[in-house]
Amino acid sequence: MRRLFVTTSVVALLGLPAFAGGVAEPVMESNVVVQDTTSSASGIVVPLLLLLLIAAAVAGSDGSSPPIGPSDRRIKTDVEWVGMAKGLPIYRYRYIGSATRFEGVMAQDVAAWRPDAVETLSNGILAVRYDRLGLHLKTLH
Repeated sequence: MRRLFVTTSVVALLGLPAFAGGVAEPVMESNVVVQDTTSSASGIVVPLLLLLLIAAAVAGSDGSSPPIGPSDRRIKTDVEWVGMAKGLPIYRYRYIGSATRFEGVMAQDVAAWRPDAVETLSNGILAVRYDRLGLHLKTLH
């Protein structure tokens, strides 16, 4: 009888937690780590890439303007009409994200008069072949 009592007591003690809900949940709350992130194009990457494109197009090995340059109206700001040259309007402007001012044409104007002097770059921006117009893109200081 004593053996039955001890066996029953041991089984009851060992089996009780399993029948009473199993392992107890931890008392501490779990921490959820959330990291705030911003888009890579949050106002700095796009202007920097645009400046790289402009710098590559504007910088000539001898300091002269290149034969082709991005001249799309969509990438320019502070546009002012300054006159006409060879039948085309000439403007002073800055490229978006740049403080440097330039003087040149708008690709959209050139496309109406000399479509052979306008090319579309791989990113969809219109560029002008200044050599076909007999004009130069001027950098103003």
